[in-house]
Amino acid sequence: MSVALDFYVPRESWLHRLDPRVKLWAMLLGFAAAFLLPDVATQGMLLLGLHLLLLSSRIPWSVLSRLWRQMALLIVLIMVLQPFFAPSGAVLVAVGPLQLTVGGLIGAALFATRTLVIAFFVGALLFTTDQRALVQAFVRLRLPYTWGLTLSLTLRFLPAIQQLFVTVREAQAARGWTVEGNLFRRFRDYLPVLVAVIIGTLRMSDRLTLALAARGMAAPANVQRTVWHDLRMRPTDWVAFTIVTLVLLAISFWRSAFSG
Repeated sequence: MSVALDFYVPRESWLHRLDPRVKLWAMLLGFAAAFLLPDVATQGMLLLGLHLLLLSSRIPWSVLSRLWRQMALLIVLIMVLQPFFAPSGAVLVAVGPLQLTVGGLIGAALFATRTLVIAFFVGALLFTTDQRALVQAFVRLRLPYTWGLTLSLTLRFLPAIQQLFVTVREAQAARGWTVEGNLFRRFRDYLPVLVAVIIGTLRMSDRLTLALAARGMAAPANVQRTVWHDLRMRPTDWVAFTIVTLVLLAISFWRSAFSG
Protein backbone atom coordinates (compact mmCIF):
# COMPACT_ATOMS: atom_id res chain seq x y z
CA MET A 1 0.00 0.00 0.00
CA SER A 2 1.34 3.43 -0.91
CA VAL A 3 1.58 6.02 1.81
CA ALA A 4 2.28 8.98 -0.47
CA LEU A 5 -0.88 10.80 0.46
CA ASP A 6 -0.84 14.56 0.42
CA PHE A 7 -3.16 17.53 0.91
CA TYR A 8 -1.39 19.40 -1.87
CA VAL A 9 -3.37 19.87 -5.10
CA PRO A 10 -0.89 20.56 -7.94
CA ARG A 11 -2.11 23.38 -10.16
CA GLU A 12 -0.66 26.30 -12.10
CA SER A 13 -2.33 29.24 -10.37
CA TRP A 14 -1.30 32.55 -8.83
CA LEU A 15 -1.87 31.19 -5.32
CA HIS A 16 0.29 28.13 -5.97
CA ARG A 17 3.10 30.34 -7.26
CA LEU A 18 2.96 32.61 -4.23
CA ASP A 19 5.89 32.32 -1.85
CA PRO A 20 5.02 29.94 1.02
CA ARG A 21 6.30 32.49 3.56
CA VAL A 22 3.66 34.93 2.36
CA LYS A 23 1.00 32.24 2.65
CA LEU A 24 2.14 31.40 6.18
CA TRP A 25 1.88 35.08 7.08
CA ALA A 26 -1.56 35.33 5.46
CA MET A 27 -2.72 32.26 7.41
CA LEU A 28 -1.61 33.78 10.73
CA LEU A 29 -3.33 37.05 9.87
CA GLY A 30 -6.41 35.05 8.89
CA PHE A 31 -6.47 33.46 12.34
CA ALA A 32 -6.30 36.94 13.87
CA ALA A 33 -9.10 38.18 11.60
CA ALA A 34 -11.26 35.21 12.61
CA PHE A 35 -11.10 36.37 16.23
CA LEU A 36 -11.44 40.06 15.43
CA LEU A 37 -14.57 39.88 13.30
CA PRO A 38 -17.49 40.36 15.69
CA ASP A 39 -20.48 38.57 14.16
CA VAL A 40 -21.61 35.63 12.06
CA ALA A 41 -22.28 37.78 8.98
CA THR A 42 -18.73 39.10 8.68
CA GLN A 43 -17.29 35.67 9.49
CA GLY A 44 -19.51 34.20 6.78
CA MET A 45 -18.28 36.80 4.28
CA LEU A 46 -14.68 35.89 5.13
CA LEU A 47 -15.48 32.19 4.69
CA LEU A 48 -17.15 32.89 1.34
CA GLY A 49 -14.13 34.92 0.26
CA LEU A 50 -11.86 31.99 1.14
CA HIS A 51 -13.95 29.66 -1.03
CA LEU A 52 -13.83 32.07 -3.96
CA LEU A 53 -10.07 32.43 -3.50
CA LEU A 54 -9.54 28.68 -3.58
CA LEU A 55 -11.87 28.16 -6.52
CA SER A 56 -10.07 30.91 -8.45
CA SER A 57 -6.86 28.95 -7.78
CA ARG A 58 -8.41 25.92 -9.51
CA ILE A 59 -8.87 23.90 -6.34
CA PRO A 60 -11.71 21.46 -7.20
CA TRP A 61 -14.96 21.72 -5.32
CA SER A 62 -14.58 18.03 -4.44
CA VAL A 63 -11.52 18.95 -2.32
CA LEU A 64 -13.42 21.72 -0.53
CA SER A 65 -16.45 19.50 0.05
CA ARG A 66 -14.18 16.83 1.56
CA LEU A 67 -12.96 19.39 4.08
CA TRP A 68 -16.57 20.31 4.82
CA ARG A 69 -17.38 16.65 5.47
CA GLN A 70 -14.39 16.30 7.77
CA MET A 71 -15.50 19.34 9.76
CA ALA A 72 -19.20 18.40 9.82
CA LEU A 73 -19.16 16.38 13.04
CA LEU A 74 -17.25 19.07 14.95
CA ILE A 75 -19.61 21.78 13.72
CA VAL A 76 -22.66 19.73 14.76
CA LEU A 77 -21.17 19.17 18.23
CA ILE A 78 -20.50 22.91 18.58
CA MET A 79 -24.04 23.83 17.56
CA VAL A 80 -25.56 21.21 19.90
CA LEU A 81 -23.40 21.70 23.00
CA GLN A 82 -22.14 25.29 22.93
CA PRO A 83 -25.54 27.03 23.46
CA PHE A 84 -25.99 25.25 26.80
CA PHE A 85 -22.52 26.20 28.07
CA ALA A 86 -22.89 29.93 27.34
CA PRO A 87 -26.57 30.88 27.76
CA SER A 88 -27.55 34.51 27.36
CA GLY A 89 -30.58 36.48 26.29
CA ALA A 90 -34.13 35.21 25.93
CA VAL A 91 -34.74 31.61 27.00
CA LEU A 92 -36.19 29.39 24.26
CA VAL A 93 -36.20 26.00 26.02
CA ALA A 94 -35.35 25.11 29.61
CA VAL A 95 -34.80 21.52 30.76
CA GLY A 96 -33.77 21.51 34.40
CA PRO A 97 -30.57 23.54 34.79
CA LEU A 98 -29.99 23.54 31.01
CA GLN A 99 -31.24 26.55 29.09
CA LEU A 100 -31.33 27.06 25.35
CA THR A 101 -31.16 30.80 24.70
CA VAL A 102 -31.05 33.10 21.68
CA GLY A 103 -27.65 34.44 22.71
CA GLY A 104 -26.33 30.92 23.17
CA LEU A 105 -27.39 29.96 19.65
CA ILE A 106 -25.79 33.10 18.19
CA GLY A 107 -22.59 32.44 20.13
CA ALA A 108 -22.52 28.83 18.92
CA ALA A 109 -23.01 29.92 15.32
CA LEU A 110 -20.16 32.44 15.69
CA PHE A 111 -17.91 29.78 17.24
CA ALA A 112 -18.74 27.29 14.48
CA THR A 113 -18.16 29.83 11.71
CA ARG A 114 -14.87 30.90 13.26
CA THR A 115 -13.76 27.25 13.41
CA LEU A 116 -14.59 26.83 9.72
CA VAL A 117 -12.67 29.99 8.81
CA ILE A 118 -9.57 28.73 10.64
CA ALA A 119 -9.89 25.29 9.01
CA PHE A 120 -10.15 26.76 5.51
CA PHE A 121 -7.21 29.11 6.09
CA VAL A 122 -5.13 26.05 6.98
CA GLY A 123 -6.60 24.27 3.96
CA ALA A 124 -5.68 27.17 1.68
CA LEU A 125 -2.06 26.80 2.77
CA LEU A 126 -1.95 23.00 2.48
CA PHE A 127 -3.88 22.74 -0.79
CA THR A 128 -1.63 25.22 -2.60
CA THR A 129 1.81 24.62 -1.04
CA ASP A 130 4.09 21.71 -1.80
CA GLN A 131 5.43 20.19 1.41
CA ARG A 132 9.05 20.58 0.29
CA ALA A 133 8.45 24.30 -0.20
CA LEU A 134 6.76 24.47 3.21
CA VAL A 135 9.80 22.92 4.93
CA GLN A 136 12.07 25.26 3.01
CA ALA A 137 9.97 28.24 4.12
CA PHE A 138 10.52 27.27 7.77
CA VAL A 139 14.26 27.08 7.14
CA ARG A 140 14.33 30.47 5.43
CA LEU A 141 12.45 31.93 8.39
CA ARG A 142 15.41 30.83 10.55
CA LEU A 143 13.38 28.11 12.25
CA PRO A 144 14.95 24.70 12.92
CA TYR A 145 14.87 22.36 9.94
CA THR A 146 13.35 19.63 12.12
CA TRP A 147 10.29 21.81 12.82
CA GLY A 148 9.36 22.04 9.18
CA LEU A 149 10.17 18.38 8.58
CA THR A 150 8.02 17.30 11.55
CA LEU A 151 5.10 19.36 10.25
CA SER A 152 5.52 17.93 6.77
CA LEU A 153 5.65 14.35 8.02
CA THR A 154 2.62 14.89 10.23
CA LEU A 155 0.60 16.26 7.34
CA ARG A 156 1.68 13.39 5.11
CA PHE A 157 1.27 10.41 7.43
CA LEU A 158 -1.95 11.28 9.28
CA PRO A 159 -3.97 10.68 6.07
CA ALA A 160 -1.85 7.58 5.45
CA ILE A 161 -2.75 6.15 8.86
CA GLN A 162 -6.41 6.97 8.23
CA GLN A 163 -6.23 5.15 4.89
CA LEU A 164 -4.52 2.21 6.58
CA PHE A 165 -7.38 2.01 9.09
CA VAL A 166 -9.95 2.00 6.26
CA THR A 167 -8.01 -0.67 4.36
CA VAL A 168 -7.75 -2.96 7.40
CA ARG A 169 -11.39 -2.47 8.27
CA GLU A 170 -12.52 -3.33 4.74
CA ALA A 171 -10.24 -6.38 4.67
CA GLN A 172 -11.68 -7.61 7.95
CA ALA A 173 -15.23 -7.00 6.73
CA ALA A 174 -14.49 -9.07 3.60
CA ARG A 175 -13.56 -11.93 5.94
CA GLY A 176 -16.92 -11.74 7.73
CA TRP A 177 -16.02 -9.33 10.52
CA THR A 178 -19.04 -7.46 11.94
CA VAL A 179 -19.56 -4.89 14.68
CA GLU A 180 -22.70 -5.27 16.79
CA GLY A 181 -24.02 -4.68 20.27
CA ASN A 182 -23.40 -1.98 22.84
CA LEU A 183 -20.51 0.50 22.95
CA PHE A 184 -18.23 -1.77 25.01
CA ARG A 185 -18.73 -4.72 22.64
CA ARG A 186 -18.18 -2.53 19.60
CA PHE A 187 -14.91 -1.32 21.08
CA ARG A 188 -13.87 -4.92 21.75
CA ASP A 189 -14.77 -5.93 18.19
CA TYR A 190 -12.54 -3.14 16.85
CA LEU A 191 -9.48 -4.44 18.72
CA PRO A 192 -8.25 -6.66 15.82
CA VAL A 193 -8.46 -3.66 13.49
CA LEU A 194 -6.63 -1.41 15.93
CA VAL A 195 -3.87 -3.99 16.47
CA ALA A 196 -3.34 -4.33 12.72
CA VAL A 197 -3.26 -0.53 12.32
CA ILE A 198 -0.69 -0.19 15.12
CA ILE A 199 1.52 -2.85 13.51
CA GLY A 200 1.22 -1.17 10.11
CA THR A 201 2.04 2.22 11.64
CA LEU A 202 5.15 0.81 13.32
CA ARG A 203 6.29 -0.64 10.00
CA MET A 204 5.81 2.72 8.30
CA SER A 205 7.71 4.39 11.12
CA ASP A 206 10.61 1.95 10.73
CA ARG A 207 10.79 2.53 6.97
CA LEU A 208 10.62 6.28 7.52
CA THR A 209 13.48 6.14 10.04
CA LEU A 210 15.70 4.30 7.54
CA ALA A 211 14.78 6.71 4.76
CA LEU A 212 15.61 9.75 6.87
CA ALA A 213 18.92 8.24 7.98
CA ALA A 214 19.79 7.53 4.34
CA ARG A 215 19.15 11.18 3.50
CA GLY A 216 21.44 12.53 6.18
CA MET A 217 18.85 13.51 8.77
CA ALA A 218 21.36 12.79 11.55
CA ALA A 219 24.05 14.94 9.95
CA PRO A 220 25.95 17.39 12.23
CA ALA A 221 24.26 20.73 12.86
CA ASN A 222 27.08 22.67 11.18
CA VAL A 223 26.50 20.92 7.84
CA GLN A 224 25.13 23.37 5.25
CA ARG A 225 22.05 21.97 3.56
CA THR A 226 21.53 22.72 -0.12
CA VAL A 227 18.31 22.99 -2.13
CA TRP A 228 17.51 22.54 -5.80
CA HIS A 229 15.19 25.55 -6.04
CA ASP A 230 15.73 28.34 -3.52
CA LEU A 231 12.90 30.59 -2.34
CA ARG A 232 13.02 34.21 -3.46
CA MET A 233 10.47 36.92 -2.83
CA ARG A 234 9.20 38.32 -6.13
CA PRO A 235 7.39 41.65 -6.60
CA THR A 236 4.03 39.85 -6.65
CA ASP A 237 4.89 38.23 -3.32
CA TRP A 238 5.66 41.60 -1.75
CA VAL A 239 2.40 43.01 -3.14
CA ALA A 240 0.42 40.11 -1.64
CA PHE A 241 2.28 40.49 1.66
CA THR A 242 1.39 44.20 1.78
CA ILE A 243 -2.25 43.63 0.85
CA VAL A 244 -2.96 41.00 3.51
CA THR A 245 -1.21 43.12 6.15
CA LEU A 246 -3.24 46.20 5.23
CA VAL A 247 -6.45 44.16 5.26
CA LEU A 248 -5.78 42.99 8.82
CA LEU A 249 -4.93 46.54 9.91
CA ALA A 250 -8.21 47.74 8.37
CA ILE A 251 -10.13 44.99 10.23
CA SER A 252 -8.38 45.95 13.49
CA PHE A 253 -9.26 49.64 13.11
CA TRP A 254 -12.83 48.76 12.13
CA ARG A 255 -13.15 46.46 15.15
CA SER A 256 -11.82 49.21 17.43
CA ALA A 257 -14.40 51.65 16.03
CA PHE A 258 -17.11 48.98 16.31
CA SER A 259 -16.25 48.28 19.93
CA GLY A 260 -16.13 51.97 20.77
